[in-house]
Amino acid sequence: MAKLSTRVWLEIALCAAIATVLDLFIPSPTFAVEVSVKMLPIIFLSLRRGWPAGVLGGFLWGLLQVLLGDAYFLSIIQFLLEYFVAFALVGLAGLLVQPMQTTLVDQSQAYGKQISLAIAALVTGSLARYLIHFLAGVWFWGSYAPEGQSPYLYSFLVNGGAFLSETLTCAIVIALLVKFYPRLILVKNHGKSWT
Repeated sequence: MAKLSTRVWLEIALCAAIATVLDLFIPSPTFAVEVSVKMLPIIFLSLRRGWPAGVLGGFLWGLLQVLLGDAYFLSIIQFLLEYFVAFALVGLAGLLVQPMQTTLVDQSQAYGKQISLAIAALVTGSLARYLIHFLAGVWFWGSYAPEGQSPYLYSFLVNGGAFLSETLTCAIVIALLVKFYPRLILVKNHGKSWT
């Protein structure tokens, strides 16, 4: 990983803070339904600066949740998985940084392609995050399943519902913000890396 500039570190901190504020002030109706856009700052950071910055931003977002007392834990392993690993993995959206940056520079009016890339990045980061939540749901929260229900089914219903609803909400907002991608995502790098 290349050394990150001070500007990138500031962007990481700002995006993590915005994600935390969105998480705290826009509550979801239930654990199984997440009508939220809290992942978007980390998705946009990842598409702007790449997966290393995105992973760091997601990790910091998880840390801020813990520091603000917005964390539930049953064991240290579950705690680390759900608040540090899962949130950090949202930054894998940055695996699509190069095609997104290229499309923004070379095809500034290719809105369909830009939306498709941004949604693919969202699904990548969101799916990675919720895979960890699903596994934690089976291993640690499975005992909370209704009597006779498999911990796998219980975790799938709770975490799958949250994954689908939050990803869909974010996808809608991503599509609506397409004209702002040059300001939100594009980095004029003058031949240097995005970091």
